[in-house]
Amino acid sequence: MKKISLLFILCMHLLPGFSQLKSRVDERFELTSIVFRLAEAEEYVNNQVKDYAAAIDAYFAPYKEHPLIRYVKEIRERDEVAYNAVSSITFQLEIKANRIGLHPQTDRQAFLQDEPRWKEETLDKFIQLLDKFYRETKFKTFYNRHRALYAATEKRFDELLQTIHEEWFQSFFGEPLGNPAIYLSLSNGASNYALSACRKDGFSNYGIIIGCSKVDKEGIPDFIISYNIYNNEPIYHTGTIKLIIHELSHHFNNPLVAEYEQEMSMAAEKIFPSVREQLAKYAYDYANATLYEGLNELCVNMYFREYIHYFTSNYIRFNEDRGFVWMRRAMRFMNHFDENRTLYPTIKDFMPQLVSFIRTSGDQIEQIMDEYTHSFPYVVNVFPGTNTTVSSDVKEIRVEFSHPMHGTYGTSRAKQDSLKIPKYLIGYWSIDEKTYIISNDHPLAAPIFYWSEDKKTLIIPVELEKGENYGFRLRARAFQSFDTFPMKEDFEILFNTSE
Repeated sequence: MKKISLLFILCMHLLPGFSQLKSRVDERFELTSIVFRLAEAEEYVNNQVKDYAAAIDAYFAPYKEHPLIRYVKEIRERDEVAYNAVSSITFQLEIKANRIGLHPQTDRQAFLQDEPRWKEETLDKFIQLLDKFYRETKFKTFYNRHRALYAATEKRFDELLQTIHEEWFQSFFGEPLGNPAIYLSLSNGASNYALSACRKDGFSNYGIIIGCSKVDKEGIPDFIISYNIYNNEPIYHTGTIKLIIHELSHHFNNPLVAEYEQEMSMAAEKIFPSVREQLAKYAYDYANATLYEGLNELCVNMYFREYIHYFTSNYIRFNEDRGFVWMRRAMRFMNHFDENRTLYPTIKDFMPQLVSFIRTSGDQIEQIMDEYTHSFPYVVNVFPGTNTTVSSDVKEIRVEFSHPMHGTYGTSRAKQDSLKIPKYLIGYWSIDEKTYIISNDHPLAAPIFYWSEDKKTLIIPVELEKGENYGFRLRARAFQSFDTFPMKEDFEILFNTSE
């Protein structure tokens, strides 16, 4: 019953926002992503859309040694032209009359200043070779061959886009969302990037590109995780919604951070050494990533707190894992923003306060890291004790944790596969959610695990047999503290019963 209630609440939070946003699979982005796949750039070598990846490899196999591919390998190694450096130049290109070049209104110098990984000479040579590759491979033939797949993907993504609350951008940033270009890439895997056009004509178009990393049984990218059990409406993957909000927010957040960057940079330098390893896993290898990416994630969490609040704590944990260890404090600090909107109508008005918060966080990074490190729960007591022998009359296994827990759990076999898993009592919650009813014959029947009133002890009712060696594992990621910190490692419960 609790699971049904939770699902109902979740569905209510995912009601459509009636967005007018539209997506498209763009020939330019498929071209450059495929080129970098052929050059074996790890961030573009992915096979999530399996049949499409196989089609790419088969069609372009004769061109693996094309001068463009060799050149891409060279500039990737020498100049670190990778990740969003690829999407940033792609957004400045146009395909016209079967030729590729910079859009005639592209401001080359502004682009090169914004994206220092590209140089004058590398940019010219790359575009020249890309144009040659496009024509020699008859790339449009390949692109047209997959238009049905692209159209099906766009249709599904556009349905997800209807859940986006565009009005939030006006309310939070003080500016309308406008009409951003939203591109899908079947070649990007899990990678997603924000885009900005550098134009001499003042054209202020911006956009995002979202990778596709989940497909259905027919091999078509899919963005649905389940369906509402009451009305069969789709429930979309909140991780994808998060990516959309994250990339769109960069357009508004980056200028704000740039305006105050000088005031916050010293704090970023203090924070960075403590989280360098975590940030590096996500290609954030510079101190001010704590500002541009961290504050952008703060904006995303504010969106989720307003519209899909059930997931906010999980994404805060995700942010902390990535190196933004001050995020939990930041979300508490943002309560002042919420409570004083007449004084601070938009986040721009509140930025001096956020600057102060970041500077304080820099001064207190050691304390913040200590709080973070000691927030992970662990098992402090277990009965029956590890490797002890007990009577088969024992009716419960009890596991005490160091922190109050969230209420989730998960088990699996012990490392020693021959050990027997105890027979768990099977049942379900009563309608009033106050009583467990023992039964195997019910659609909601499941093993009856429950928590003590203080949420620190997991109680597992069992039926044990004489003379058995028992063992099973508590899976680390399934057990989270009330603050959503998981256990760092699995814990094994091992005991024997007497004859």
